[in-house]
Amino acid sequence: MKRKNCLAYAIALLLPYFLITSTYSQQINDNFDNGAITGWTQGTNGHWTSSTTSPINGSHSLKHNLSNTAGKSYISKSISSLDLTTQDITWQFNLKNGNWDPSGGNKFWIYLTASESNLSSSTINGYAIGVNLTGTSDILTLWKVTNGTVDTSIITTAIDWDANEIKGIKVTRSTNGLWKLFIDENGGFDSLDLKGSVTNNDYIIKNYFGIYFQYTKSRAGLLWIDDILVEGKTPSTNPTVSFKTSTSSINETNTTFNKQIPLSFSNYTSNATINITIDSNSTAEATDYSLNTSSLIFTSNGTKNISLDINNDLDMDNETIILKLTITNGVADINISTHTLVIIDDDLSKIIINEILADPTGIDANGDGTISTSQDEFIELVNTDVTPHILTDYTISDNSSIRHTFGNITIPAGGSVVIFGGGAPTNISGISLAASTGRISLNNTGDTVTLKNNNGVIITTYTYGSEANADQSIGRNDDLTGNFVKHSLITSNPQKATPGKYNTTDLPFSTITWKGAVDSNWNTSSNWSTDKIPSTSDEVLILKTTNQPTVNSSTSIKKVTLASGASLIANAHLNGDITYRRSLATNNWYLVASPLKSETIENLIAYNDFATGPNKNIGIAPYKNDGSAWNYLSNNSTGVITSGKGYSVKLNVPSDLKFTGEINTGTITYPITQATNNFNLIGNPFTSYINLSTFFTDNSTALSEETIWLWNQATNSYDLKMGGIDGSFQISPTQGFFVSANRNTNITFSKTNQSHQSDTFQRNTKTEINVTVTENKNTKSTKLFYLNEATTGFDNGYDGTMFNGISSSFAIYSQLVSNNKGKNFAIQSLPINNLETIIVPIGLKFDAGKTIEFSAKSTNLPSNIQVYLEDRIHNTFTNLSKENYTSTLKNNVDGIGQFYIHTTSQKLSSSNNNQILENVSTYQSSKNEITITGLQSDKASLSLYTILGKKIIEKKFKSNGKIIIGIPKITSGIYLIKITSKNGSINKKIHVN
Repeated sequence: MKRKNCLAYAIALLLPYFLITSTYSQQINDNFDNGAITGWTQGTNGHWTSSTTSPINGSHSLKHNLSNTAGKSYISKSISSLDLTTQDITWQFNLKNGNWDPSGGNKFWIYLTASESNLSSSTINGYAIGVNLTGTSDILTLWKVTNGTVDTSIITTAIDWDANEIKGIKVTRSTNGLWKLFIDENGGFDSLDLKGSVTNNDYIIKNYFGIYFQYTKSRAGLLWIDDILVEGKTPSTNPTVSFKTSTSSINETNTTFNKQIPLSFSNYTSNATINITIDSNSTAEATDYSLNTSSLIFTSNGTKNISLDINNDLDMDNETIILKLTITNGVADINISTHTLVIIDDDLSKIIINEILADPTGIDANGDGTISTSQDEFIELVNTDVTPHILTDYTISDNSSIRHTFGNITIPAGGSVVIFGGGAPTNISGISLAASTGRISLNNTGDTVTLKNNNGVIITTYTYGSEANADQSIGRNDDLTGNFVKHSLITSNPQKATPGKYNTTDLPFSTITWKGAVDSNWNTSSNWSTDKIPSTSDEVLILKTTNQPTVNSSTSIKKVTLASGASLIANAHLNGDITYRRSLATNNWYLVASPLKSETIENLIAYNDFATGPNKNIGIAPYKNDGSAWNYLSNNSTGVITSGKGYSVKLNVPSDLKFTGEINTGTITYPITQATNNFNLIGNPFTSYINLSTFFTDNSTALSEETIWLWNQATNSYDLKMGGIDGSFQISPTQGFFVSANRNTNITFSKTNQSHQSDTFQRNTKTEINVTVTENKNTKSTKLFYLNEATTGFDNGYDGTMFNGISSSFAIYSQLVSNNKGKNFAIQSLPINNLETIIVPIGLKFDAGKTIEFSAKSTNLPSNIQVYLEDRIHNTFTNLSKENYTSTLKNNVDGIGQFYIHTTSQKLSSSNNNQILENVSTYQSSKNEITITGLQSDKASLSLYTILGKKIIEKKFKSNGKIIIGIPKITSGIYLIKITSKNGSINKKIHVN
């Protein structure tokens, strides 16, 4: 029963009536704490007593005093001094039954007014409230009674009286016969709700008040009543001001809203000014509301409203605003001088279901030494708030019924409660309980688990399906916020079940955990699960949350563990052992880098289970651009891992890759080189995210292009991120990637380029064509973007070359439309305003005899634009917007010249071949060589001229798309080239070094 503020409320309720000049007639005011029932008349002596057995309130309650016998009992008391014609009458009491549900043979009613003291008389008239006065209805009802039986239902509530109920009941009747029924469904009188009102003047009987109880043998002795108040008040004829009611309640929302509290004036004789203030006993904070009305002037009888704005607050507690009125000008009696507004908080406790075990086959989950398919079932709850929550009378249910009702249990901030089907839970971290009903009985193949608070409001619920029928639990991945998966699929901690522990780390929920409830400041106590700033002896866990921690002053800690995806920025020294866990979902290869300094190869090997290969190689390999590529380590390898250096790693089984060391607090530099190729494998050296655009700005002269290459183990290829297109991309902690060096220099990871902002999905609004080629089960693709910012030449940050740090025999790419230097682009951006005139050369690398299939997927292209693939060897055009194109390669292919992409609203056919020479590219590929690409001809010639027109050389050649032609040694400068074929001729300028 909720007793909070009961005394304060009672004082607030009674005090106003002392301020008026009305005449009171108080007939009953009895809480039975004196141990006597003086003045009460029993039908049979000994049937009732003032008892200390389970009193409703205080030390005693009036209780039925029989047991193991069936019958009828009543007790009554005179109220004859009341006058229903001249007085407003109030009846108020608490009523409680035991563990029995009312029925035709077990029922009770309270006579408010009765014509006789014998409440079982067949001639009794009056009014009574109760259940089953006639029939078998358990609905609490106020009746008019005539000759001992129901005459009329006056007020019928929606309350179905059940076992173990406690209700606070208040009934009022005015002199004009208006009845009102109020109920506090938690007992007491601090949350009385009006259940109905009706006018009935049939009887003005005022003789007796009493309780009537009919019972079977097992129900005898299981009825209590307490805190009985019966009084009459003669209404004043003086000018009177009053609140309409002494209490009301509203539900808080997530926005500010207005509430009107009525104040009435009656028997007006002269003007009166009423002052309204907030009583100091109010529990609401000043920021939770605004009082808009500080005074009201009455110039006649009537009702005026006090205006309040109710604001959304941050806590989860119900609160009160007590309005108090005083008269500052004029004369009037005050009837109800205060009004208590109860604000029912809309914020529910942030308790979540984190793990469920419905199928415990072969698992001793409760740790009691006995494997049981019923007792080892469990439901794990976690409090994600920074404050503890009382769970008393909370319930857990499934689709069938309530499985557990909580007793006096408080779940700590950040803590856990695990409810098992039964047994004796042993060595379970946090709070562990056996279900109050003796079972959970979850359905293995699908069920719904629901947690409700003591008001029956759903706090959290989860519905699962057949995935739970797998001899293991299902749990959130990530903990607290992620989706439910089979526990064995949580790569960082693949177990059968982990009750009372994080699914991803196997650490107990009692571990001090970063919640980030307020901000990102490490030194904000409410950001931590214990509501305290960790000390030097503490070990803490940092999960991936909305607010991630930043250390701004020198801090010492015993140990910090960061879960995969979490972020930590240290702007000052952080002294302590740091572990960062990176979840690797498969046992494929990944590119990584240590986010910590002082990490060693020996520790990395010791704390992780790497795959093994031939020659004692293990799944760790740095990259060298001298042609040797991957340099695999062995179990005997040693050395310090340099911050900023990248590695390729492969674990034996999917799990967390664990790095240990100290956190980097300053700017990090790492050397990059040009060798056989210019690719260097580096990685994010921080336990935070770094912005791609800022990274390129910091390294504008060090890199040949604003592109990073990320290995995608799912597609077995490299994904490109570029400064112009992907500038907002965030490189995550531990992420390794390739860059292309512009010279031998240092790459810079600036300490100011750290953030907690992980990469977020951005809707694709670019015009894009993804051209794909498939051979057997192998698929590769190249992308074309059409943008306002792009040109047909090289656009740094918008065009990205293919990764060629590792040789490949299977590739598709494009080359530049203008100023082509023979570079192969995985992504090329082109001007969207020239969409219909641009022809893009597509290059391939394939072996002879392969049958390949082209397809294209476009995004945001104008509806009238079609994508065509031109095959210049076979003189065909294929509309890839409608169909795929298949071709068998007669020769090895490594270059451009055969295939071209057109974007046009025109229908293309073989007659459109007059554009062929426009796409021929020429460039100096070495000191004495010129490369020609994009030409298909059995008979062609090249003539080289000086800028003044002097011919230097003429050569005839055949071309299948790409040909290299030797030229004599000439001085550096600008020269002219004329290329002639059966399709015509074209002149181009070329710069020779």
